[in-house]
Amino acid sequence: MAASSFTNRNSIIIPLVGLLCVLFAASDVASEPPSVVPSGCKFAAAAGGGTFTEHFCLSALTGHSVGAADYGDLALFAVELATANATATEAKIDALLAGGGGGALADGLRACRSLYDAVVHVYQPECHAAVEKRRFVDGKLCLRRTARAPVECERGFEQRGVPSPVAAEDDDLAKLANLAIALSAITR
Repeated sequence: MAASSFTNRNSIIIPLVGLLCVLFAASDVASEPPSVVPSGCKFAAAAGGGTFTEHFCLSALTGHSVGAADYGDLALFAVELATANATATEAKIDALLAGGGGGALADGLRACRSLYDAVVHVYQPECHAAVEKRRFVDGKLCLRRTARAPVECERGFEQRGVPSPVAAEDDDLAKLANLAIALSAITR
């Protein structure tokens, strides 16, 4: 008889513990503020004029924007992502140049290196400061310079008739800068 009452207690306790776990998890989720990312990406994609998609925005900002209270916060996260991209691309260009070689490819890399040097060490610090201080007009002006740099980099490879080894990075930087511009534009 003792085994029977033990089994009956377990059959009640296990579902009860499971139910309590679900309730605690639901209360944690319910207490979190709603994310501004979905609406921010929807409005930013519309304001971006086709320079990036809503999907790109969601992919870029989801998981990186914890604690964002408004579109201005999202703009700052986009600036930070653009800075990280530009810094990594600058390092990649340095590594490619260190690998040796010459000719049109090396010339293109040196031209891009100069552009990325300006982005990493001049433009992005200015952009970050402006957006962080909620001076969005200044931020947009600065970010437009950042958005032009990867376009100029790619144009240099095209003019030299060589494929770009940083095409994907250039594309991402242009999109991230334009995302930050659009988020700054929709911030009230």
